[in-house]
Amino acid sequence: MNVETQFVRAMVGYALARAHTQRTRGRAARRSRSELGASALEWAIISAILVAAALAIGLVVRGVIDKRTGEIQNG
Repeated sequence: MNVETQFVRAMVGYALARAHTQRTRGRAARRSRSELGASALEWAIISAILVAAALAIGLVVRGVIDKRTGEIQNG
């Protein structure tokens, strides 16, 4: 399993745990179900954006490293 896959799995796990926490807090505060669903959806969207940004940054960094490695090997 490569680093990107591990990172994505970790971020998805975090998003699910965060959504669960929000649901639990919502029940304790006696919120309505529609508010809970909206809150979980908002966290899922935010998490997806963060995962996409992290992957994009990772791919850019990997590309730069691969390019520099090729330059070093070719002299």
